[in-house]
Amino acid sequence: MMISIDFECKKEHRFEGSFRDYDAFQDQLERGMIQCPVCASPDVRRIFRGCSINSKTASTGTETPQMNLFQAIRTVNNFVRSNFKDVGGSFAETARSMHYGLSEEQNVFGTANHEEIKELADEGILVLPMIDPDRFEN
Repeated sequence: MMISIDFECKKEHRFEGSFRDYDAFQDQLERGMIQCPVCASPDVRRIFRGCSINSKTASTGTETPQMNLFQAIRTVNNFVRSNFKDVGGSFAETARSMHYGLSEEQNVFGTANHEEIKELADEGILVLPMIDPDRFEN
């Protein structure tokens, strides 16, 4: 079972974090590991929202095991690595070139630092960071 917690950074970016349990959340918070995925600010606050409780139903033996968040992230990452072109450290330059019509659009992935990602976002170029679940899974 995982818990989900909603956060907001100082720049009012809202995001959600998933944790194995409350102790894992507390540990990551105290170690400064919870950061805004948009601007990388570690200055975040917890937003309290309504909650829901899912009760377990009787097992019929036919249920398909549910994928946890970390397994889902690995699945997405594997899909991207298998189906997108790796442009390495020229990711920001490549994304910008495609956005402005200077090169052919294609599915790419690569590396970029926080400043490059922020600049892309400021230009209206939306990118999705690939998360390494091994860094966060407890």
